[in-house]
Amino acid sequence: MLARSKPLAVRFGFLLAALSLPMLAGGCSSSDTDAELVSQARFPERFADVWCRSIAPCCASAQTAYDSATCLSQAEGFASSMLANRVVGDTTYSAVAGTSCLGRLERALKNCEIEEASTACSLIFVGPAPEGTPCANGSVCASGYCALGEAALSGVCAAANYRAPIHGKTGDPCVGSCGVPGSFQCPTSLLPNAEGTTTYCYAEDGLYCTFDSELLEALTCRPYAVVGEPCDEVTCIPGAFCAAGICLAQRASGSCADTPCQPHSYCDTTQQCQPKGSNGSACVTGEECTSSSCSAAGTCDSGNELVALACSGQP
Repeated sequence: MLARSKPLAVRFGFLLAALSLPMLAGGCSSSDTDAELVSQARFPERFADVWCRSIAPCCASAQTAYDSATCLSQAEGFASSMLANRVVGDTTYSAVAGTSCLGRLERALKNCEIEEASTACSLIFVGPAPEGTPCANGSVCASGYCALGEAALSGVCAAANYRAPIHGKTGDPCVGSCGVPGSFQCPTSLLPNAEGTTTYCYAEDGLYCTFDSELLEALTCRPYAVVGEPCDEVTCIPGAFCAAGICLAQRASGSCADTPCQPHSYCDTTQQCQPKGSNGSACVTGEECTSSSCSAAGTCDSGNELVALACSGQP
C-alpha cells in the first residue's frame, strides 16, 4: 500500500522490497518502444546507461558531485546484483517489463523525480501465477504485480495497467493522501489496488485518506477539520494543529514555544518562527531551508542524501 501523508525516505535498495507496490512514475520514452527487447544479460548495462545519462543534469542543478565513470560502474553493479539475488526458483526476469521500466526510469530521472525512479523497475521479476491468484509479492505473478487489498497484507495477481490517479471526493474509497507541504509528492500514475481503486485524497481539495493505524487499512476520503473545529477524531487541515481537541492555526512568525510553525517556517534557537531560506541562504540544519537541505558549507541547496546517492550511482 502506498504511503499517505508521510515523506518518502526511499533509497535504491527499496527496489528489492517494492515488488508489490504501485509504481509512481508514468509516461513513455524511446526506451519503452525499442524494437529489440532488453535481455537479462544486457539489462545491467542498459540500466546504468539510462540512470547515469538521465541523472547528470539533476546533479548539476543540485550542485552535487557527479562522475560518469563512477556512476556507470556503481549502477551496473547494482543492477547485476539485483538480478542475481531475485532470479531464483520460479522467479524470472521479464524482458518486456525490463524494457518498459527503462523508459519509465528515464522519464522520472529527467524530471529529477528520484523517489519515483526508485520504483520504476520494481515489476521486472515475474513468476508463474496467473491473474486472480492470491499473492503477497508481485514476483510470484506472471504480470509481476500483486494488487494489494486495503489492509496491504495480501492481494491477488493482476494486470500491471498504470492509470492516472483520481481526485477523491468526500466518502470515496481511497489508497492514500498526498499534497501536504513538505510531504509525499502526488503520483502521476499508479496501479490500482485489489479493489480497482486509484483514488487519492488531495490536500488541495481539503481531504485526506483515513486509515486504521493498527491495520493500516485505507477507508475513505474525509474533510480536514479547519481552524476552530473539533479534531479528536479528525485530522487538522495543513497549517493547523490539534490542541485540547480543537484545531488551532500554526504560526508563520512569533513564538513557537507552545505553537508549531507553519510548513514554510521553522522554529529557531530563540523559539521564534522564521521563514525558511531559499537556495544560497545561510543555514545550520536542513529544517531552515525550503529544500530541507543544508550543505556542508552552511548554505541551503537543492542537494540531499538521496540526490547524492543517485548521482554516484549507488543503490
